[in-house]
Amino acid sequence: MPEPTPAYPFHTDWNRIAKLIVHQSLKIEPGERVLLHVDPNYFPELTEQVRIEVVRAGAVEVGALLRDSPGLDALRKKMRRREEPALMEMEDKAMSALFDLADVYIWLPTSWQLAPYQTEHILTRWQGRSVHFHWITDVVDSHVFQKFSEAYVRGLFVDYAALDARQLRLIDALRGSRVRITCPRGSDFSVDISDKALFHRGNGDASRKFIADNARPGSARDREVELPCGLVRTIDISSPSGTLVVPNQYYRGRFVGTMRYTFNEGRLTELGAERHEEWIRHMWRTEETGAKDQAAELNIGTNPELRPIEGIDDLPYYGYGAGIVRFDIGMNWESGGPLASSFHRWLAFPDATLTANGKTLVRDGELII
Repeated sequence: MPEPTPAYPFHTDWNRIAKLIVHQSLKIEPGERVLLHVDPNYFPELTEQVRIEVVRAGAVEVGALLRDSPGLDALRKKMRRREEPALMEMEDKAMSALFDLADVYIWLPTSWQLAPYQTEHILTRWQGRSVHFHWITDVVDSHVFQKFSEAYVRGLFVDYAALDARQLRLIDALRGSRVRITCPRGSDFSVDISDKALFHRGNGDASRKFIADNARPGSARDREVELPCGLVRTIDISSPSGTLVVPNQYYRGRFVGTMRYTFNEGRLTELGAERHEEWIRHMWRTEETGAKDQAAELNIGTNPELRPIEGIDDLPYYGYGAGIVRFDIGMNWESGGPLASSFHRWLAFPDATLTANGKTLVRDGELII
């Protein structure tokens, strides 16, 4: 794994963004206790402005977690801090005790490569609410960083009422349907969504009332509202069948080109790839553990400002853009599900067509509902 790269300079109105996080999204109330999670290398201006707005809201800052540096992370791995059961228990208890002091958790930009899921496990049990304020970390190309950053600012200041209304229409069309996903590379895949399915609405609302009314028990995602927002999610899926075809895939550090994921009788039964196909199949059969053959989660993006950017292959923000379909394999515990696996795939389709009981909701990557 390469070392995390520092953020490139990016200048924007951080005070405006801090107000969005503290007052519009979280709606922090006087007397609430706030725990921050920061990396001092990423946008210290944003950290300062968020702290100022927390004070202006009449809340109390109880502390700040500092994300590991590359050097510290290397030492922690050498000392097996996340492998030895006694050390893990010691760290997790200490971290949980910090969350017990807080009503609100704000995770500001940090390197994703140094995230050990420790806080996510705590959020499955914690009864507070939080914002995970993503940004573009671990990007080597300064041009991509700049273009993505500009898109993310636009993605923060959208018409939230219109976004939420569109998400509700999408959910109504999906619930109780047989969903079919096709794409130009040959994907043809179907899955059932329960008529009692619960959905995560990534509408930017992290207020006390919204979280209390909508959080699924045990779901870290429902308590950790992401900004920029836009993803509609459900884990209440069954009977997957067919094939998903995804380009530019990596497996265990190797570039393997286009991969095919084929489901039969409700399980992932076959993997295909342009390169190293037999090695992939052998490793998947013999080395991967947990729910490696399970369909985990269906996700559809709705944010109009996080669409693919011309001339850049990577997708902004994990497929939150309007009309981007994402299907997850192997892991859904963050969303309150039972699945965990060493084989965890997020498969994104920027140009898919998706129908629900024959009604087209996404056509060639465009959300039309």
